[in-house]
Amino acid sequence: MRNTNLLALSDEELVARAQQRDQESLAHLYERYYDRIYRFALARLGAVADAEDLAQETFLRMVDRLGTFRWQGVPFAAWLFRIANNRITDLYRSRARLGQQVPIETIAVSAASDPEVQVERALSIAEVARGMEKLTQAQQEVLALRFGAELSVSETAKTLGKAEGTIKATQLQALQALRRILVTKG
Repeated sequence: MRNTNLLALSDEELVARAQQRDQESLAHLYERYYDRIYRFALARLGAVADAEDLAQETFLRMVDRLGTFRWQGVPFAAWLFRIANNRITDLYRSRARLGQQVPIETIAVSAASDPEVQVERALSIAEVARGMEKLTQAQQEVLALRFGAELSVSETAKTLGKAEGTIKATQLQALQALRRILVTKG
């Protein structure tokens, strides 16, 4: 298996190997999807540390549950995003029980860029994150998957188990609502 170029393998082939506990395939699935899961978590949680923790936990759960994964016409990525989304829901519930709010942190920006640009970008990201909190759960999920995780409309629909038209409508409504929130700053 070491001679096979893992980049050329489909998700189906990688998952099959990973289900046999091939460590290279597991590592490659992690590398293939970590950034997208992390960006999704960051878009939903707004805190870098929380997003990192959630992404790591998603992959730990993937490894634990990979033996139960079956192809059912839904991409592997959709299964991973469901794990992440379910964990986010659990996190919100546990924080609500404790009376905590999801924190908004300044998001790290490349040190190579202009400090003024860094500050503007961090403020813009924080404003969008605060605005996202005012959207419905469904709108937050769609925007986080579409723009945070960079999923297509089709992938987002499969991940959430909804029709593509519903995703498009929810995205449009969410963007319009977010625009109103950001223009009026609240």
